[in-house]
Amino acid sequence: MNSKNLHGRTSRYEGCTVMGVLSVSAFLTDAVTLIHGPDGCTHINTSLLYTTLAEHDVFRIPEIVSSGLGEDEVIFGGEDALHDALTAVCADDPAAVVVASTCVSETIGDDVAGICSRQWDCPVIYVPSSGFLGGTFNDGYTSTLTALSSFIRPGKRDPDKVNIIGEKNLEFEVDDNFQEVSRILGMLDLDVNIRYVRDITVENIGRFGDAGLNLFREDTNGILGRHFDACTGIPSIPEFPVGLSATLAFIRETGRLTGRDFTDAVRAEEEQQAALTDEFSDLSGAYVTFDSFGFQSAGMEMFTEVADAVGVKVAPEGTVIPIPFCMPVGTLGLRRMLRQWRRFING
Repeated sequence: MNSKNLHGRTSRYEGCTVMGVLSVSAFLTDAVTLIHGPDGCTHINTSLLYTTLAEHDVFRIPEIVSSGLGEDEVIFGGEDALHDALTAVCADDPAAVVVASTCVSETIGDDVAGICSRQWDCPVIYVPSSGFLGGTFNDGYTSTLTALSSFIRPGKRDPDKVNIIGEKNLEFEVDDNFQEVSRILGMLDLDVNIRYVRDITVENIGRFGDAGLNLFREDTNGILGRHFDACTGIPSIPEFPVGLSATLAFIRETGRLTGRDFTDAVRAEEEQQAALTDEFSDLSGAYVTFDSFGFQSAGMEMFTEVADAVGVKVAPEGTVIPIPFCMPVGTLGLRRMLRQWRRFING
């Protein structure tokens, strides 16, 4: 199911490490994220987060605070500021505090890990997130997902339940993608156990071990898979299905890992895909070319596969089709993509 042209290796993953942390921690509904750095760092990342959520019609305001490093702290050290901020935050009795360091606090050498490891009145999780020292958005995202696994408790391993891990909470299509994956899992009589981490409580993370299968949104380098395999032993699938054949392969692999007969589910999805190609038969004979805009790989086999299925020809002189910023998930994700193709082709 993996393509050689991994769409994880793109510039959209190279943003601020702190924002990568927030893209996970802000979706713990009863936790607080404490950014150890200047107020400006907290302000810009929080503003970007709020703006993105508002565009998705999500108006819940996550709990995000700053340790407020200033000139004195940068010169003499900011550990006291972190201690004071943690004391104040824990006094409000949150379910957990996620502490994200910043370029400034890491560069001046604050012992953030040491302070976070002290005895506090609530659980404190430290996530190193300095971009100056080589971190990226994806590093913050991955590190937060792994750090929060400390809340997982041993479970009963129900073979009918699946954990959804690492949804891209800032994707516009995040809930559409979840619905599509849930639909496909339902064809195999599988239910979602928890969405780790999307709009759940810290306590609910403890139910992680009740699932019989882990499904990652996109674990192209295998870091998450190795981590959660080591701490839970639950078998996993590395990514949501992207493409026609990949969706069928996903059903087969999910059935195999959960000990289910996938024959009927594959047949039903093949019928769904046949209906999809019929729906867009009006595009047959059109010529297109794909433009990656530097974010994706225009050589991905998935696009050629879909074009062939609906009779579209790929040629340099064809209508320019922008490659989606986020890959379409499952068969219904392809429907949304093909509707976009139709708009471009028909002008």
